[in-house]
Amino acid sequence: MKLRRILAIARKQFLTLRHDPRTLALMLLAPIMAMLIFGFAFGSEPKHVRVMVVNQDHGALAGQLIAQLDHDTLSITTSSDVAAAKDQVRAGNSQAVIVFGPGFTADTSPTVVRPKAPAVTPVVKPPAGTHVQIFIDTTNQQLAGVVVKELAAGAQRYAQAKGAVSPITFDTSYAFVKAKDARYIDYFVPGIIAFAITLFTTLLTLLAFVGERTSGTLDRLRVTPVTEVEIVLGYELAFGLIAAVQGGLILLVAYLVYHILIVGPVATAAILVVLTAIDAQAVGVLISAAARRESQAVQFLPFIIFPTFLLSGVFVAVQSLPDWLRPFSYLLPPTWAIDGLRDVLLRGWGIEHVWPHVLVLAGFAIGFTLLAVLGLRRSRA
Repeated sequence: MKLRRILAIARKQFLTLRHDPRTLALMLLAPIMAMLIFGFAFGSEPKHVRVMVVNQDHGALAGQLIAQLDHDTLSITTSSDVAAAKDQVRAGNSQAVIVFGPGFTADTSPTVVRPKAPAVTPVVKPPAGTHVQIFIDTTNQQLAGVVVKELAAGAQRYAQAKGAVSPITFDTSYAFVKAKDARYIDYFVPGIIAFAITLFTTLLTLLAFVGERTSGTLDRLRVTPVTEVEIVLGYELAFGLIAAVQGGLILLVAYLVYHILIVGPVATAAILVVLTAIDAQAVGVLISAAARRESQAVQFLPFIIFPTFLLSGVFVAVQSLPDWLRPFSYLLPPTWAIDGLRDVLLRGWGIEHVWPHVLVLAGFAIGFTLLAVLGLRRSRA
């Protein structure tokens, strides 16, 4: 073993990179992108969680408690109709409804009892009990936890401002009763399904197309009457069916091993999975036009994996992202797929509720398919 030969080999690699600026740029940009996305995704708390407040209190104390809530964490809108506010939660437009009864001030104001020992904190003892009603959607445990935590913290700040221990109790009811005891794994599995389908379908399509190009199979196929549209649609049909099987297997394993909650129709979930696979397959074909060999194809994967993994809601709620980064999440098809799958599996919604997700995924599929066809035609030229 000689150092001179080792250095010569290392120099050869650097010279190769000098003549391949795209590879060098991808090597340098990918870790920077990963670090930035990881930091923004896991370094932020959910903000602007939508809640509705129905204040029926005849006094001023409910308003004072509401003022103690962090209005940056909770995006609060008011309503005078409890039933209509609950319907907004059931429709997924709000995370919770907070209801202050008519006697909130009457029950709270005359209640401070100061013990003889001055060091002991005075205790509030409302004659009839002071209750705040919470009607909450627990299908997203992260956001539901933020609401409950902030309400408790607001009540504590309110009590400290009054110089008393908080007497307030929360009466909780659930928008989706079957999901009230949902675990993190129930919330996690829909994200894993969409992420796995996106990752593997994009990877397999990308490598398959690049492999066929390098082996000359794609060129031989093009001399036949088969058109680029037919090639792309053929791949979409194949990988769409494979993705449906993949999603079914993941769901089956999760149900048998982890006993996850499945409330809604599995057929609707299958539609979302197939559309996600079509989107991913078209992206794979599109990217393959820029890759001439398998090694270049693999270099593009970080730019697919990290945004999908961190920005589409697999682990971290989209509401946790900074305001300027959040719109990019909705440019990713898996964001819509994950949201739709959670609506189906946890809320029990059918196609009549998740049709906007289906339309968006279908729109992505049409757009990416057209771009993939154009990419193939351009690579022919």
